[in-house]
Amino acid sequence: MKLLFFDCECANCYDHEGKICSFGYVITDEAFSVLESRDIIINPDAPFDPHVLGVGENSIDLAYTPIRFATAEKFPFFFPTIARLLSDPETMAFGYAIDNDIGFLLSECRRYQKELPLFSYYDIQEIYRIYDAYDRSPALEDALKGLKIPFDDLEGHESKDDAMMSMLVLKALVTANGTDLKGLLDAYPSAAGHVKLNLLQARLDALPPRYDVPFNREVMYEFNQLTYSWVDGPLDNKLEGYGFLFSPTLKKDAERSLPLAHDLIAHRGLVVRNLRETSYYLVRDEEEKATVEPLFADSAIVVLTPEEARSLF
Repeated sequence: MKLLFFDCECANCYDHEGKICSFGYVITDEAFSVLESRDIIINPDAPFDPHVLGVGENSIDLAYTPIRFATAEKFPFFFPTIARLLSDPETMAFGYAIDNDIGFLLSECRRYQKELPLFSYYDIQEIYRIYDAYDRSPALEDALKGLKIPFDDLEGHESKDDAMMSMLVLKALVTANGTDLKGLLDAYPSAAGHVKLNLLQARLDALPPRYDVPFNREVMYEFNQLTYSWVDGPLDNKLEGYGFLFSPTLKKDAERSLPLAHDLIAHRGLVVRNLRETSYYLVRDEEEKATVEPLFADSAIVVLTPEEARSLF
């Protein structure tokens, strides 16, 4: 079995649609010996956000100039290669915060009317988050520093090098856990995902927004602080091992979302960020449930209203 580590960079993500300008990958054997690595440079056919060109606070610098990207072929030219890499039955796919990269690939498939192959994958960020007890999503640099991995010779935001750093993090996690790759993946089941869930998330994102619950930045900030939160003295362990993902509409409703999140945590439930981690998808009311529940028909995830969620404890 081969291991594929991949990363994407985008020219911009305007309108929540990533325009990929590079797809980098590293292929190894199960002992993490590198067999192949490549940076596929892609013409994004879109303007570059100044943020990725080093302009402004907390900006980044892509590894290549806009002129270099502009002289490359566009995404459809490279799609057969990318699809072959991702769908190889003899390969396991890995990435750091990999849901972001799959989201970018799905954006480009929508733009160019391509169909992303269905494949399973593992998120290295999720393994490291649990391993080092983070109450937020740790950056790749956090993992490299936390695991004491030298990375001065690798360039951030060069897709191939980011993929290499992801591989080094996974390799270090195997060693730190005193196991082999299979043992590590078995110990962190929430790291496993499938493109089917990303497609489900895309369908959820495409639903018309509800305007009867206004957006409140302070409420969203307070709610986000509860994600992956943990209490030392729970009321009981009834919900241990279960993840709870709140819909955007429910999150905005402070009177329902904040008390429910606190109560779930008090019973050892975990408020999570994405479908891959969750056992339950929580919606605001019966109206929202009627809209979203059919989308979960082929999923093991259960859709609940706040009242139904409270019946769990």
